[in-house]
This record gives sequence, C-alpha cells and structure tokens, in this order.
Amino acid sequence: MNRYITAEAEEDIKTYLAEWETGRYGKKLTWAIVAKAFTYSRQALSGNTNIKDAFDKAKKVLREADTQVDNFKDLEKENQHLKKELERLAKENHAYQQKYLRWQINAQLRGISVAALSKPINPSIKEELRKLSEEDQG
Repeated sequence: MNRYITAEAEEDIKTYLAEWETGRYGKKLTWAIVAKAFTYSRQALSGNTNIKDAFDKAKKVLREADTQVDNFKDLEKENQHLKKELERLAKENHAYQQKYLRWQINAQLRGISVAALSKPINPSIKEELRKLSEEDQG
C-alpha cells in the first residue's frame, strides 16, 4: 500500500514538530519518533521539503534551548532541596524553642523573672561613643 503525504497530513506533521520546538516532549527528536507518530516512513517524511525544514528547525531549537522537561527536572530537584532545608530548619527551630523553655525555667528557679530577662541590654561604651561622634558629624 503506497501512501502519499497529503497536504492535510503535512500540516498535522508540521504542527506536531512545532509542538516539539516548545520542549514539551523532551529534547530527543528523531525521524523514528515522527514516523511512528504518523505511520509514514522516514524516507517519505524527509523527502518532503516542508516537513524536513520543520524537522530541522525543531532540532535546532531543541539543541539551543532548555526544554520544559529539563526545566521541570531542575524545578523538581530544587523543590527537593528546599523541602530538606525546610525540614532541617523546622528541627533547628524546635531545638531553639526547647532551649528557650529550658532557660526560662532555669531562670525562674533562680528567681529571675521573664520581665528581667526581656529587659534590653545597656549599650556598650563603644556604641555610646559611636553614637556621639555620629551626632557631632551630623
């Protein structure tokens, strides 16, 4: 059975190749993939100049650009990294909360109130001198 590529089939194939340019299907475009998708032989497809031009253009675009699949893989890897970091920070935050409670209880046992612990620290002599010199210059 001899099948010729009709104008309608040619447009469908060119549309399919244009979708490949977006990276939707990955980076590895081959004649075998196109032939399997449309059940035409590789020779028939590559013999059609319009289809060959669309194929060559899609291959060039795929070589030069990241595809959606690559971007998705990168985003997935970054997401995993951020999840691990979030888990680590949650554990660290819990440890700090436990330490704060321990300090609070130990301070209360020694008669130091939470208000006394929350009182701001007096500025050091260096800080006072720096503030005075800034006021003199300003």
